[in-house]
Amino acid sequence: MLFEIKCIPTPGTVVKRARHAPVISVIVPAFNCGKYIGDALTSLANQTISDIEFIVVDDGSTDDTAIVADGFADRDSRIQVIRRDKASGKPACARNVGLRVARGEYIALLDADDIATPDRLASSIEALRKSGARFAFADYRKLYEDTGLAEQFGVLESAHFLERAAPYLTRTDDNVYLCSRNFPAFLLTYIAVHTPTIVFKRELLDEVDLWFDESIACFEDVDFWFRLANRTQFVFIKEDHALYRRHSASLTASNPLRTKIDGITVRKEHLKRLRSALTHDETAAARKTIADLLWDVSYTNWCNGHLAKARAGFLDSWLTVPSIRSAIGFLKAFIRRDVAVSLVTTTDIVEKPEFA
Repeated sequence: MLFEIKCIPTPGTVVKRARHAPVISVIVPAFNCGKYIGDALTSLANQTISDIEFIVVDDGSTDDTAIVADGFADRDSRIQVIRRDKASGKPACARNVGLRVARGEYIALLDADDIATPDRLASSIEALRKSGARFAFADYRKLYEDTGLAEQFGVLESAHFLERAAPYLTRTDDNVYLCSRNFPAFLLTYIAVHTPTIVFKRELLDEVDLWFDESIACFEDVDFWFRLANRTQFVFIKEDHALYRRHSASLTASNPLRTKIDGITVRKEHLKRLRSALTHDETAAARKTIADLLWDVSYTNWCNGHLAKARAGFLDSWLTVPSIRSAIGFLKAFIRRDVAVSLVTTTDIVEKPEFA
């Protein structure tokens, strides 16, 4: 899907806030995104439906994020800007603030550095109404900060999502697929639901005790999707609904290790909760995914010189799914990586045969 990014709001008559509750509320958490938030808000203002409210929650930014957002609000009264005095460092906090004031029948999310396609909201609402599901998600493309270029194909399309998730999907329309009740089993092995594409019925908020878990720094969104999946079926729309901006300042990019650790915690928690409903193969696949992530984190800790953490992680990986590489990793983690590399290099030199 091709679409134009307009970085400057279209001048004209100020949009007046409707007295009735809007069809949809879009929550935009923002922290030091003054450079990007204009693109995000413009993409929302250019949606093919207009009965929207935009709730920008500035999470204690120290740049001009709030100033830029206020400028948009001055021209479009559908935009509400909420400022937090201190940064929480957790997207969950800002998102929950937005959820508390959202009035729409539907809820959508868009991070301040991402961009929505023009028909994202209308397409999602239509799919929800036709399918009877109360949670929708779609594909998205990555937009690279250093080049300004977007990938040609969606992330889920490139990962062959439809083929991989086929046992859990039923096609109900041209580009619409209803997910089965046990779709969370698939999510344990591959996180297909991405925040800038989701839309859900607001009534779901009244059916769960916890919204975004503010004790989690990363993966709090995926944790929430798992809990909502316990209340409704999901529907997938085979369209690109967002550009996901990749840059070094994003929380995921700046702290990949924490993202993996929180991802492991969330998967373990929901595997435990769902286990009685999973088949043997689904449980095995989920455990294998967790074991692989534990190995990745442990290897990073070993490379960074955190030997005790590395050994604990390799052991946890082994206990989750025994593997030779976890056993070898555990043994190697008794010495620093630089020492191990030095020993291997020295051994290679000593054992190399000499020729006359």
